[in-house]
Amino acid sequence: MTSLRLALLGYGRMGNAIEQIALERGHHITVRASKSNPATLDQLRSADVALDFSNASAVEGHLTLCAEAGIPLVIGTTGWDTSSPHLAAAGERIGIVIGANFSMGVAIVSRLAALLGQMLEPTLGYQLHIHELHHRGKKDHPSGTALMLARTLQRHLPFDAPIHTEPIPPIPRSAITLSSARIGTIAGVHTIIADSEADTIEITHCAKSRRGFALGAVMAAEWIVGKRGLYVFPDVAFEILRLQLPQ
Repeated sequence: MTSLRLALLGYGRMGNAIEQIALERGHHITVRASKSNPATLDQLRSADVALDFSNASAVEGHLTLCAEAGIPLVIGTTGWDTSSPHLAAAGERIGIVIGANFSMGVAIVSRLAALLGQMLEPTLGYQLHIHELHHRGKKDHPSGTALMLARTLQRHLPFDAPIHTEPIPPIPRSAITLSSARIGTIAGVHTIIADSEADTIEITHCAKSRRGFALGAVMAAEWIVGKRGLYVFPDVAFEILRLQLPQ
């Protein structure tokens, strides 16, 4: 594996976890940027790839900087507007991987959600719900991962299913409802529930630590080097897994 020079845009708990994984995989950290110590263009030019786990208000600026520096970017920050023209403009110049969750396990669950959606004919009578649990420090709710799973279900269902993030009636039976809880130090639990009069189907992913997220982010950074355009992590994850299977 080629050793890379990584720029960490955001140096909180995820930044620290990414640094640990990156060093284990033989990479070097050349930039550790934070809100009080933002990255400069010259610093980014010294890196091979940047990873953004900062805050929503900083993402557009990081997109512009990385595009100017000519280095690819992995974005794990949630809560920002992915329809931003800055994203489209940067994607024409550099490679960008976007993910609400960089766990390989969650990427697998998203594929299961797509398969579940394809199989839920209206006559089966299932109602859909996604519940997520996170630590008390998580600000956004529902989580970006819960929204990603809901949108994945929505795209693959054979009927219209509006997404409801608040329990405000009227809620149609076909809706995908979401709920959230914030407690303790939970790294992240996401459960897809399909309930009918006949039975209940549940698909759950339980993160034990941030290590899985950090590993996926570093693997995405390794993969995006030398590429251009916009990519979403679930697709990238399966490309990475495909490349690692014996031929």
